[in-house]
Amino acid sequence: MERFNVVSDAFAVTQAGHMSAVDYLDLTGKFREETDRNVWTVLAGSLAYVNRVIPDSARGGLETLVRHRVGLAAARLGWEAEPGESELVRQLRGDIIRVLGTLGNDEETQAQARALYARYVEDERAADPNILPAVIAIVPTVGGAAEYAEFLQRFRSARTPQEEQRFLFALGVFRDPALIAQTLERTINGEVRRQDAPFLLRAMLSGVHSRGLAWDFVKQHWQTMAKQYPGSAYRRMYEGVTALISPEWERDVNEFFPSRGIVLGGKTLDQYLEQLRVAVRFQQRESAALAAYLARTPR
Repeated sequence: MERFNVVSDAFAVTQAGHMSAVDYLDLTGKFREETDRNVWTVLAGSLAYVNRVIPDSARGGLETLVRHRVGLAAARLGWEAEPGESELVRQLRGDIIRVLGTLGNDEETQAQARALYARYVEDERAADPNILPAVIAIVPTVGGAAEYAEFLQRFRSARTPQEEQRFLFALGVFRDPALIAQTLERTINGEVRRQDAPFLLRAMLSGVHSRGLAWDFVKQHWQTMAKQYPGSAYRRMYEGVTALISPEWERDVNEFFPSRGIVLGGKTLDQYLEQLRVAVRFQQRESAALAAYLARTPR
């Protein structure tokens, strides 16, 4: 609990501007041998936040840092469950593999995930249930049209709601702009259920590779979405604008809602805009120092 609070509070202080992002990233280096899943959840979430803030040119540096931060845990946990392990340890293994293969863009992890997914296609018992979600999240990061078609078919023929959701949201992870466009179109053409489509859009608005195209799509089709989607889900979709982190996007978002007369009810929109404002100020305040820090060898 103490370690969880240290990391959580330190990142909150960093977002508020009372601690530098460089000092926070240095702090994360003290947790390379962390064993608690809850602490790792906060660490991974904060690194994902930094990933949304930095420019594309600095992303390679962050990927190197992520590999350094999670490498010891990944090596310790491996890919195979050990006898007597707790459920939390098994779940942590999946979390670490997912972070390493997505945020860390680790080629070896991606190759192992692809190989395990191929075995899973032949025999579903080949993949540990705690690792399978990570594998399904990793494959699209390096997948192309063939993998997209496979995942689309899996979504359409899913035997359980859980399987359907995993493959649906994996469609939003593919990085090819043409595949991103296909997924966006499916959110309004009836292929994705109306209660699910807003949450898929929210996820795509949050993805660093899909957010620009997703935002343009929302601006073009918001009236169709307002008619098709359930009201509460439609409002939740706009939480994704908090990841549109740049001064230009912030101005666009601030102009979008009043110009279209979109009201989300209560303080919902105010909260989204405040989160975006905090992120953009974080970016403006920390970008130069972060770029220099991420260009160095992690330690």
